Amino acid sequence: MDVRPNIAGDYQVKFKAEALPLKHRLGGYRMLYSHNIQFPLSGVRQVDRRSMATVLEVLPALRALETPASGRIELVNNAAIEEILMDIGRLDFGKGVQAKPNVSLWRTRGDLQQLVGEFAFQIKFQKRRQLHPKALMRCEHFFVHLQRVAKDWVALGTTKNGHRLSPLRAVRRSRTSEDLRGVEADPRDAQSCRGSGSR
Repeated sequence: MDVRPNIAGDYQVKFKAEALPLKHRLGGYRMLYSHNIQFPLSGVRQVDRRSMATVLEVLPALRALETPASGRIELVNNAAIEEILMDIGRLDFGKGVQAKPNVSLWRTRGDLQQLVGEFAFQIKFQKRRQLHPKALMRCEHFFVHLQRVAKDWVALGTTKNGHRLSPLRAVRRSRTSEDLRGVEADPRDAQSCRGSGSR
């Protein structure tokens, strides 16, 4: 599917293969695939950015949904979310493969209600073959070991975005969104290996 947007500015096409914890137990992973597009909101020149007519014009791939152009898009749970992110150190998986880990917090704007936190790391590379099998194995072992070490902070069967779609509430346990092996494809064929864990 061609997900390129109908805008004049820059954009990035992404295809990701993310490893998530198993839904019902710790110690393994399942794969989640996504194909999406990322671009700044400033690239949308239309006045009414929330009208479905604008969305369908900017994102032609969504026309396959046969959604009425008279509709509108709204904030999930009527709440605007902001993300606070801080880089923390570096992970080295050997064979020249390093990751920049970070910790992030999602909260609502205005009342600053904390929703979910996440530990994440991502390895970027130009071609899939640049990710050495031994480095990938270390990523996978780290991913599984991290689940066990932080088991009291892990909530199985959910993701950070999945939590955002549920009714807003304070989170006392972790919301885990482990995505260890993400493959990003942009016009330069950039790819990535990514891992994260939400709280």
